[in-house]
Amino acid sequence: MIKVNVLGVKEGVGKTSVALHLSRELAKLGKTLIVDKTPTCGLGRKMWINGEMLCEGNLCILKLFRKPFRIDSNDLEIACRKLQEVYSQSWDYVVIDNFSCAVPHNPIIKVDADSLPLFVTDPLNLGVTLEYSEKFYSKFGLVINQVPEEYSVSKDVEKLFQIVVSIPFVEENSFGKYLQSVVMSIVERRNSFI
Repeated sequence: MIKVNVLGVKEGVGKTSVALHLSRELAKLGKTLIVDKTPTCGLGRKMWINGEMLCEGNLCILKLFRKPFRIDSNDLEIACRKLQEVYSQSWDYVVIDNFSCAVPHNPIIKVDADSLPLFVTDPLNLGVTLEYSEKFYSKFGLVINQVPEEYSVSKDVEKLFQIVVSIPFVEENSFGKYLQSVVMSIVERRNSFI
């Protein structure tokens, strides 16, 4: 199982959209779970999930928290146990949609210390995202969303990550085609473990 931890410092830069479309693309290739770790249950609300889990074909969506914004230490313990239980099932890929500014020492993030960190930002928040990425154990990928036509990523930034993707101002349903290089990199990693 390959896990991808979708991370970022700011709401509204496209973390949930990237996580959802990445998981949809991976589900075309194998059994995929997407985990909504956001205290707002953003993905769960976006997908109209009433219960805890929704499965459709190769894609399952787990809404980790049931009470948005009312998360205490007991909820975190239950969530960590739930993740361990769900991860023990047979998944090819797991994509995790995190809350903004999630840090590695947070218990709910620590559960996924073995994942590939994929940072999502927009051009205005690139600098703070690069600082934020320093807190993590590795730097798998960077997705820069809402990129104007004339924007280009510097070679120095590209050197920091294994993969860098720019997504221009497009309809959300077009995200999948921009994430193909990320998908292929994840699939290559999985194939190297098999």
